[in-house]
Amino acid sequence: MENSRVFGQVTWANGNVSFKGSFRTGAKESPFVSFKGERDGQWEEYFENGQLKFKGDYKDGERDGQWEEYFENGQLKFKGDYKDGERDGQWEEYFENGQLKFKGDYKDGERDGQWEEYFENGQLKFKGDYKDGERDGQWEEYFENGQLKFKGDYKDGERDGQWEEYFENGQLKFKGDYKDGERDGQWEEYFENGQLKFKGDYKDGERDGQWEEYFENGTLVTIGNFKDGKKEGYWEVYYPNGQLGSKGDYKDGERDGQWEHYFKDGKLFFKNIFKNGESE
Repeated sequence: MENSRVFGQVTWANGNVSFKGSFRTGAKESPFVSFKGERDGQWEEYFENGQLKFKGDYKDGERDGQWEEYFENGQLKFKGDYKDGERDGQWEEYFENGQLKFKGDYKDGERDGQWEEYFENGQLKFKGDYKDGERDGQWEEYFENGQLKFKGDYKDGERDGQWEEYFENGQLKFKGDYKDGERDGQWEEYFENGQLKFKGDYKDGERDGQWEEYFENGTLVTIGNFKDGKKEGYWEVYYPNGQLGSKGDYKDGERDGQWEHYFKDGKLFFKNIFKNGESE
């Protein structure tokens, strides 16, 4: 039996077939006793209730060619091709209720080309392209209720270019640009009620330039400048009623120089001097 192919089958205790197929083996013992050798050729495996679990071919111990796998209720779980043990070509996978879960192509075991994925209720979850296993090109992702969650481009697996993200109620959450996966350029973010939360610029993922932040009622929280992600220069901070709360300067992200602080009615509370972030 050296270097030969042996075919046989194994059964469950109830007499139903567990699996059947062939081994290519260099062992003298039967592969169904010693389980030495490699699966080679067509294989089928079954659940104890007699339902087909999977069927497909092996080559030198690796899955090769078209494969199908099933749930115990008989529903198709997935179908697609293998090459040298790796997923290759078009694939489809399903939920146990029969609803399509995803469809797309593999290349050498990596997702490649256009892909679509779905929720169990049939609603589209996302669609977009992969290149060598990385997201690449335009993408859209959705909430389970069908509302758009975000849209934008990927480049080599990183967000790149203009992006928009939404709340589940359809309200815009933020919009702005990415560069090599980092926020870059002008950005705006919103509360779920549609009110502006903040606006300002990013540079290489750091806040840079003038920024404004708002309370959910629409009044200004704070306004000032950033430099390389740190607060720099003159800043103002406000109460929710719109009254100025404090004002002063920052240097390298620390309070520096004279600051003035006010009560909610606008009356001066006190003044103090900061140096390197510490009050003198």
